[in-house]
Amino acid sequence: MLRIVLAVAVLTVVAAGCGGASRPQRSADRGLPSTLAQGWAAQAAAIEAAAAGGDDCNALRLAKALRTQVVATEQKVPLRLRSPLVTGVSALAARITCTPPPPVKKPPKPPKPPDKHGKHDHHGHGPGGDGNDQ
Repeated sequence: MLRIVLAVAVLTVVAAGCGGASRPQRSADRGLPSTLAQGWAAQAAAIEAAAAGGDDCNALRLAKALRTQVVATEQKVPLRLRSPLVTGVSALAARITCTPPPPVKKPPKPPKPPDKHGKHDHHGHGPGGDGNDQ
């Protein structure tokens, strides 16, 4: 799974390099707009960190969010990069499995103390009420 995250990060960084922040971007066909590339690279790094930390559920949530953003803004991605980028982020989200930790078992309840008013002789509660049933 880590290799996929790295692949997405590399793809994003490579695509960002095509548009290069170091030189003025003359055309959207040269590469990704740097703001998209930087944002997606940061998201890929967050996915990688979550996966490396064992937080698969968070990694999956982040991967799905990245996929949603990529698909929503794919018209801003040069045509030659669109398919590999969308395929890559979709594959990433599909390969992460969220296995929530098992629920914490509550300790068993301690046994209930015996009922003080259970079955026993009722001294003093007879016809006279004073305990002398004579």
